[in-house]
Amino acid sequence: MVSFTLPLNLQISPNSLNQGEQAIRIELALQLYAQNIFTFAQARHLANLSVWEFQQILGRSKIERHYNEADLAQDIETINVGF
Repeated sequence: MVSFTLPLNLQISPNSLNQGEQAIRIELALQLYAQNIFTFAQARHLANLSVWEFQQILGRSKIERHYNEADLAQDIETINVGF
């Protein structure tokens, strides 16, 4: 089976480079999420932020939240496992 990988276009701003690792992680997480490469959970874990903090940064960055039926099913399964 042949698999193809598409090139990623990720850019790190000089400002983030000057601010250090956490700023770089957030910038990468935002870009990967915006390009629909990472899920919300994957991106926020990369950014090392809480759900609330990552949602706030998405809003400030004007990046819409992706949420579909598969995400809902996963959330429901997570809730049911907890009970």
